Amino acid sequence: MYKHLLILCMVLLAAHIGMAQPAAKENIKTTKQATANSLKLYPNPAKTYTNIYVDWVQAQPFSIIVYDMQYNTQLTEIKVGTRKSYQYALDVTQLPNGKYKITIKGNSLMEEVLTVNR
Repeated sequence: MYKHLLILCMVLLAAHIGMAQPAAKENIKTTKQATANSLKLYPNPAKTYTNIYVDWVQAQPFSIIVYDMQYNTQLTEIKVGTRKSYQYALDVTQLPNGKYKITIKGNSLMEEVLTVNR
């Protein structure tokens, strides 16, 4: 009798712990997602195009600017209205092989290096 009661208590305890942990992990993910702006380039290195993915914590107007690595030449600028998330396919067929800075300028700055390699 005690053995069955002990097994039942262990099963209930394991089930309770198992249910509580995923909820805590989900809360952590949500908190992390809500506190960081992000910029991603794919593919990188690029041959003909790269997708630029922009995510802001709060919606805002911004620009996507492509520079050479020395910031001497602004190669292109795309002005975007107020958005929280945005995706843009950047044509790189006219850019020579090399590295370029992709700068997102809104209420704050985000940068990534893009490599063009054919």
